[in-house]
Amino acid sequence: MVGPCRPTIIEAATLRSPVGLSVVTLPPMGKSFVLSPESKVTGTSLEARRAVMRQLADQARIVVWEARPDGTCVYVSSAIAGRLAKSLDLSHWYACIHPDDSKRVAECVNDACREGMEYQVEYRILRSDGTVRWMSETAAPKLTAQGKIDVFVGTFVDVSDSHETRVRLAHSEMEHRLLTENACDMISHSDANDVYVYASPSHKDTLGYDPQELIGTPLYAYIHPDDLAGDTARRPGKAGGKRRGLVNIRFRHKDGSWVWIAASTRTLRDPQTGAKLGMVSVAREITAQMEAERELARREERFRSLTSLSSDWYWETDPQLRFTFFSEGIYNKLRVRPEQLLGSHFEDHAHDSHAPGLLVCLESIRARRPFHDVIFPAASDTEPEIVRFLRISGEPFSENGQFCGYRGVSRDVTREVRTAKALERLATRDILTELPNRALLQTQLRQRLEQRESDVSHAVFFIDLDDFKEVNDSLGHAAGDLLLKEIAVRLNQCVRPDDTVARLGGDEFVVVAECPRADASAARLAEKLCKALDQPMLIEGHEVKASASIGISMHPQDGNTSESLLQSADTALYRAKALGGNTFCFFTAEMGEASRSRMLMQSALRHAIARNELQVYYQPRVHLKTFEVTGVEALLRWASPELGPVSPSEFIPLAEEIGLIDEIGDWVLRQATMQAQQWNVLFDKPLKISVNLSARQIRTRKLLASVAAALQDSGLPAQQLELELTESALMEDADVAAELLAALKALGLRLSVDDFGTGYSSLAYLCRFPLDSLKLDRSFLLQVQPDDIGRWKLAEAVINLAHTLGLSVVAEGVESAEHLAFLRTTSCDEIQGTCISEPLPRHLAEKLLQGVFASGSLSGISGTTR
Repeated sequence: MVGPCRPTIIEAATLRSPVGLSVVTLPPMGKSFVLSPESKVTGTSLEARRAVMRQLADQARIVVWEARPDGTCVYVSSAIAGRLAKSLDLSHWYACIHPDDSKRVAECVNDACREGMEYQVEYRILRSDGTVRWMSETAAPKLTAQGKIDVFVGTFVDVSDSHETRVRLAHSEMEHRLLTENACDMISHSDANDVYVYASPSHKDTLGYDPQELIGTPLYAYIHPDDLAGDTARRPGKAGGKRRGLVNIRFRHKDGSWVWIAASTRTLRDPQTGAKLGMVSVAREITAQMEAERELARREERFRSLTSLSSDWYWETDPQLRFTFFSEGIYNKLRVRPEQLLGSHFEDHAHDSHAPGLLVCLESIRARRPFHDVIFPAASDTEPEIVRFLRISGEPFSENGQFCGYRGVSRDVTREVRTAKALERLATRDILTELPNRALLQTQLRQRLEQRESDVSHAVFFIDLDDFKEVNDSLGHAAGDLLLKEIAVRLNQCVRPDDTVARLGGDEFVVVAECPRADASAARLAEKLCKALDQPMLIEGHEVKASASIGISMHPQDGNTSESLLQSADTALYRAKALGGNTFCFFTAEMGEASRSRMLMQSALRHAIARNELQVYYQPRVHLKTFEVTGVEALLRWASPELGPVSPSEFIPLAEEIGLIDEIGDWVLRQATMQAQQWNVLFDKPLKISVNLSARQIRTRKLLASVAAALQDSGLPAQQLELELTESALMEDADVAAELLAALKALGLRLSVDDFGTGYSSLAYLCRFPLDSLKLDRSFLLQVQPDDIGRWKLAEAVINLAHTLGLSVVAEGVESAEHLAFLRTTSCDEIQGTCISEPLPRHLAEKLLQGVFASGSLSGISGTTR
């Protein structure tokens, strides 16, 4: 049999009977149709045959027929056909086919006739009333002895009922598949062995598996082992078949993680035998829900735990604000039975009915507002002498819109309040002297300035003890603390009760006082303070005399704020210190200008390196006898865009004070060593470079590493680097200096004492340090009177003594022909000064050295070389 042909919809169809014949047009259908030659009859006979075929098409359920290849019927098994059965033609039957199916049927029938094969095809028949019947046509050829087609034997069967059933079934299956494949829930079907036979596409979104990956695999292989045991216990028995409730299990995701799902399953069983046929399951992911439930459980457990451990107790009142409930926490914390407090009011427990916290609480209650963290002192009926501080919070509550009272929480914060007061005292008072500290001083001074009368001046006295460090160093810090306490007592004795005495820290005190007669009153008080502090005092059996320096600023002329007045007084204090101490000094506008200039210089200096404002100048050093250049000294210069050229004597001490000297010194060292090595290569001469060190650099541990790094980075041989240190820097901490110089000397470089004669001027300490040379200070060459040669004789003696100690001598500050002539009479080794050359920037120094090395020396120089 030939299977049903594939459906095709067309606009027009040409249908052939088993043999190709002429075309006629059938008016009822409006379509072309082919008839055999024998069908070309006229009159009643043709119309009768057509009517029979139309009646067959309209009514017959089953028609069995035989027809020759030309389409003429040999047999029709229908009572409707009657005597005309053998004269019917199949072309009249085909004329009743629905136009949309005619082409498909024609192709199927023609192919069967051409190949001599059986065929089967379904199509629609249009009835006379316009309705449609579905017919199934089946036919097979009957061959002659010669193998030719004798007739076709076939049937027309009405399959409308079964077709409609199949259509509804297909539609139902389509709807089912549409719902299944587009549902968010995971729908699956497994067989009797719990092996997947179907999995909906939603498995991909939830579990990462394509449905085809699951089909053929065991269902329980994906379930977490811990959940698998429980699930096995819950499985229904053979008698079961009922739908199981939701089961929460963990299912393995494709990436290996576990996903929580809620699954509802039903076991399918044979209704007669009860044998398991399979199982269907509907599931959805509940990971977020499970996490939320766990978090809720954790929070509930945490709440229960915190409630039992809480330091709070809970209370409620009635609409008349009488307490109706207290939790047991009040007994645990205050040892007061809840029933003892029922029926009382807030006011009944207040130690002070005017306490600010209580008033806030009562005001909020009257206004039906919530209140939070209100603290007030509470009295105890059983222990009246004990005052406790309670922190309470409450809010009104209602039922059905009716005010029912307040509920809230309370806590005993007595310890916290007392601790806060102690901390406040620590934050505002100096621990040692009990005087106000800087914070409280600022507050009190600010309040005083805001409340002062317009015609009354105030003075700020900034007090610093002279030589307090010596007391600590000689007698110890305990003695120093006793001295500070005594100073605080004496200061308080000198001022009025309304005045303020504060300690800022260390040995710094501040007095703020009213001065009705302005400067005159301030001066008298300053004299009184100096006299009181200058009186000797006995500290641990030692008589100590603690004088002080005082800086004074006046309001309003020296400042309108507490900060500006303290700053002005501090500036005046520096001037008093500079005058020798044990005195006082008023702030002036000139001091303020100097202070601002200093701050401006400090700010500019912090950015000088980054802005390339610093430069290294070089001054040659020459051998006195041969006038050969032996090296150069690196000298730092600063040309600020805002300040102009700034002297090293100004910015070097400032750099030491603000902590920039290490950075600047390291920069100079690197610049100098790199430049010296470049000149070594350029001139092919071993040129020494001298670099000055500050006292602060010696006190740090960074210097040794900085020098080693500079030598390594520049490639300069260590013996060509000479570091110059002043006498005062060496003797400030001789032990530290000796240790550092030994480490520096181990690198192979040279060490020199700079400005010898301006510090300790002691040759004894020179033996203690591993020095190589001594630089004679320029002061030895300066004559007070033209005929005064005492300094020169002293210089000659120093030169000779230095040689005795094995030190070479460099005379600096050689500025005139007379200086040069004198030094030639001595055994001085090298000279340096303006008579040779001023300090020069790099390019001019290089030009000078190029000329010197070209001529061989600086011989013949008798004056200043520019």
